[in-house]
Amino acid sequence: MTKELPVVENRRLRWEELPTAVRTAVQDRTGPVFGAQTVVSGNNNAVAAWLRTARGEVFVKGLPRAHPQFWAQQWEAELGAHVAPIGPRLLWRVEAGGWSLLGFEYIAGRQACYAPGSPDLLLLAQALTELADRPLPPVALEPVEWRWAEYVGESADLQRFAGDTLVHTDLNPANVLITGERSYLVDWVWAGRGAVWLDAAIAVIWLLASELHTPASAEAWAARTPAWHQAPARSLDAFAAANAVKWGEIAAREDWARGLCHSARLWAAHRSR
Repeated sequence: MTKELPVVENRRLRWEELPTAVRTAVQDRTGPVFGAQTVVSGNNNAVAAWLRTARGEVFVKGLPRAHPQFWAQQWEAELGAHVAPIGPRLLWRVEAGGWSLLGFEYIAGRQACYAPGSPDLLLLAQALTELADRPLPPVALEPVEWRWAEYVGESADLQRFAGDTLVHTDLNPANVLITGERSYLVDWVWAGRGAVWLDAAIAVIWLLASELHTPASAEAWAARTPAWHQAPARSLDAFAAANAVKWGEIAAREDWARGLCHSARLWAAHRSR
């Protein structure tokens, strides 16, 4: 992965709209499909659906091979075999009719609640702790610090974000599914290699975006993860400041980012006191 994932508008297709050759190739893996429900959240796939099949339930996502984000799906497929049980296991990959589809273990969960006191936050902290303790998978992982290269105040600060831990980096609550007594991290397109504390710090911004936390309460949650305590204060200060700049630039051209811009600036102001 050598560049930032572009935002490309996709019309989310229903299962029935896929070419016959594609649906046939999928059913060669799953058996007959008895029902399909389109998943409407997310921007990076032309098809995303929960399928009820003769061999069980499966989550399918995919793109035409000619799509500009096809490289990102290839990246996710390579990593998908190594993220379970923190994330859903990749079951199969289908190439047919000009399309590439991935079939994942279906997680029958709900979106996480980031409100203060939510038990989901403890489950998220447990998942991030488990992720931080895992060895790097045997795939080529992009160093993630480059994503903040143009937003740091001092070039030396960029290396503070570097590390040798598999990090998810996209902790939108829609990407954290809660089921039973655990949480699952889904949608690993933005995963890479970075500082062990990076996911906890990114989650702070998402907690603040809920507009229910203060910077102090969001950091108190992050302190539940051992990785947070490995972050020097200067590294957190630099990361907060870089995100305030980054999300400010994104929000200037994308309305959806305004909430994250506000939360990133709020955290940066807290860290600069």
